[in-house]
Amino acid sequence: MIKTLAKVGIEGTFLNVIKAIYEKPIANIILNGKKLKAFSLKSGTRQGCPLSPLLFNIVLEVLATAIRQTKEIKGIHIGREEIKLSLYADDMILYIENPKDSTPKLLELINKFSKVAGYKINIKKSVAFLYISNEILEKEYKNMIPFKIASQKIKYLGIHLTKEVKDLYAENYKTLIK
Repeated sequence: MIKTLAKVGIEGTFLNVIKAIYEKPIANIILNGKKLKAFSLKSGTRQGCPLSPLLFNIVLEVLATAIRQTKEIKGIHIGREEIKLSLYADDMILYIENPKDSTPKLLELINKFSKVAGYKINIKKSVAFLYISNEILEKEYKNMIPFKIASQKIKYLGIHLTKEVKDLYAENYKTLIK
């Protein structure tokens, strides 16, 4: 994390304060009222630290920028704009136009990010949602994408995103009326 912060231009006193807080951190666990032996934390931000969300977002923006700048990862087009992702807190949603061509490069980028930044993408919490109706292509994508594949809808920031726009109302708003 420190290397990543330095690469994005954070330096001097501010970086030194972050180093003092985050380098060689240790944690203790209290189990049944007894304090267990301290152990060192290997990576990431400190849970409960008010600075952690900001630092995490700075580091995550490095990955987001890399995804946006990688020509091999094709986003969707809205008007003249190519959109590849949206970020909110620690949630990222990717909009990939051609998963067959874009996924290998995306996974390579994520692996590099994990090594440099010290963060890992939780594959078990990651979901791919394919907007295709071709079953043969869908099976092919399922074999190459390491994430769980959602068939009809995914939940993102509390909203159910559906394959069909016409289903959005029933999935999200009708449930509020009940």
